[in-house]
Amino acid sequence: MGKKGQKNKTPDKSSPLPWIIAAVVVVIAALAISGNLPFGGGEKETGKSFNLTSKETRPVLDPAMFRGQTRMAYAAAQKYPEILNEVYCYCYCDEAPFNHASLLSCFTEKHGAG
Repeated sequence: MGKKGQKNKTPDKSSPLPWIIAAVVVVIAALAISGNLPFGGGEKETGKSFNLTSKETRPVLDPAMFRGQTRMAYAAAQKYPEILNEVYCYCYCDEAPFNHASLLSCFTEKHGAG
């Protein structure tokens, strides 16, 4: 005991904080090494964003074929096709077997429904 009636306070050796910090550092290091950081740099997809060279010419499917948020997404694609036709789709459907021209292509078939 320290002063009269007081206990000496020593750091709690079982504190989880150092382990939590270490775990976070390890996870961030692993993500950085793998190139899969969830923040920053879109360097991987350079050139695949806007102003695509090919354009979709097929019509958007009727939103009435769907329900809920899917219907709303198809309605938005139908209302703003010129915008979606400028955006690259990040689900890599520009590759075989889909060979989509833009994000709008997803809504010319049921691919946009998930």
